[in-house]
Amino acid sequence: MRNITMSGLTVLIVGLWLCPPAQAEIESSVVDGIAHSSFHKRKPTLDAANEAAQAKGATLETLGKACNLMPIRVGAVLSGQAPLEKKSQECLEAQLGLKAGTLAPLLTPPVRWNAGAMYRLHEAVDVYAPAIQRWMNEHFGDAIMSAIDFTVAVEEVKGSHGESRIRITFEGKTLPYSKDEGWTPGGGGH
Repeated sequence: MRNITMSGLTVLIVGLWLCPPAQAEIESSVVDGIAHSSFHKRKPTLDAANEAAQAKGATLETLGKACNLMPIRVGAVLSGQAPLEKKSQECLEAQLGLKAGTLAPLLTPPVRWNAGAMYRLHEAVDVYAPAIQRWMNEHFGDAIMSAIDFTVAVEEVKGSHGESRIRITFEGKTLPYSKDEGWTPGGGGH
């Protein structure tokens, strides 16, 4: 009996080891599609820039020093994760021996998978949702905000020091949770 149990356990462990791990990801086909399109529009330019860097033996360090940028910024541009600025474009094209204008497609901001904007919105909700829920409970009782009967407004505003800021307003219908009468036998609960 013990050998059968050990054999079964061994088969189970080997089977789990050979199976690919489940991927738990939040995917948005719209964001994925936009990011995919953005990357593939930039890919030929990124390939040309990185091939030129490799052919010249240019490192992030040498390119950064020549163009007065931190090496990680150069790496972010050459990996498609940061937009290239005009003054840096001219320098990088010269350093890489590329024709003027070759890197122009990298001037527009990339649409990133797991974009910073999405990450920060998740972070803001994760950090402040407990306080927002507490405020909602104080004002509406045991209730939540609808994301179906819902609008979002985004606007640029100026901060107290004149800096540009982003204001996001979520507006949703208040949805109360069911009361005890919905939970009594024959009281209308399902």
